[in-house]
Amino acid sequence: MFVGFLLAADWALVIVLNKHMLAYVNPLPLNLLLRFVTIPALLAATVPLTAFGWWGLDFRLTREAAGYIALAAVVTWVVAFNAYYYGLRAGRASVVAPITATDPIWAALFAPLVLGTSLEPLVVAGLVVATTGVVLIARWMSEQPGELPEAVGVPLAPPPPDGADASARRGGALGVVTLSTVAAAGWGLGPVIIELAENANGGASAGMMVLSQGLGALMLGGIVLARRTPFLVRPLGPDRRRLLLLLLAAGVLEAVFSVLYYLIIEAIGAVLTLLLTATSPLFAILGGAVFLKERVGRRLVLAAVITIAGVVIATLARVA
Repeated sequence: MFVGFLLAADWALVIVLNKHMLAYVNPLPLNLLLRFVTIPALLAATVPLTAFGWWGLDFRLTREAAGYIALAAVVTWVVAFNAYYYGLRAGRASVVAPITATDPIWAALFAPLVLGTSLEPLVVAGLVVATTGVVLIARWMSEQPGELPEAVGVPLAPPPPDGADASARRGGALGVVTLSTVAAAGWGLGPVIIELAENANGGASAGMMVLSQGLGALMLGGIVLARRTPFLVRPLGPDRRRLLLLLLAAGVLEAVFSVLYYLIIEAIGAVLTLLLTATSPLFAILGGAVFLKERVGRRLVLAAVITIAGVVIATLARVA
């Protein structure tokens, strides 16, 4: 149990670190740069685990499985993660985290379409509850002043004209919620496609994890080059060393999350793992308040708890 909560805290810390880095790096290049850190970290962890037989995974990969992994990489790294980074740049970590945590519900919704499984009543109930939470987040977020971007070094935007402040907040809240929902849907569809890859491969493998990250890096690199996306938001100056440390920390923590996720599933099962990782938004809300100086009102916390409750209800369908 403790390791499961550690996994949830790990991802919450990744969110906080990502929010910090978005003060220096644009979302698309940040997504690319983190792949260059995460891939070596994954290899450093998975090669010894496989070589010494410390877990049940290996690096085998069939051609059909590789095709599914390529499709999953597009959904995960090109669509979902980019939506997540753009949403995180525009909104609070304490808002983005609970919405993106609805990915298990999206996985349960996509599974009947892709895998031909049945849609459980608890999944529908969980979706209703989680959607209620997301709607409340969008509404209550637009009624509050924005976060404190100066806390993470983001230059303050000029104030809007008189009478436009409320309208701007509503539009900004809707954009953040939409991007976060797209990210959650992509993160939910990705594992469903990976399950197809596992069926074609005769089981999960560490090769899938590494191939997915590698293909993600290639595709993201191509997009950055084609769009000529500038890497930096502003000149780094003395913050260069700080950014490098943040990149290293976030990339390693992403790799740790991936490895621990598989290990914990082997130890306690997928259902309990999903229930424990569903608590990560609570850690993200706490981290956003402490490290990012975000204003977190009681109503936003309530909306986040409602959203997480929907995820828990939907996950319980796996037990029934």
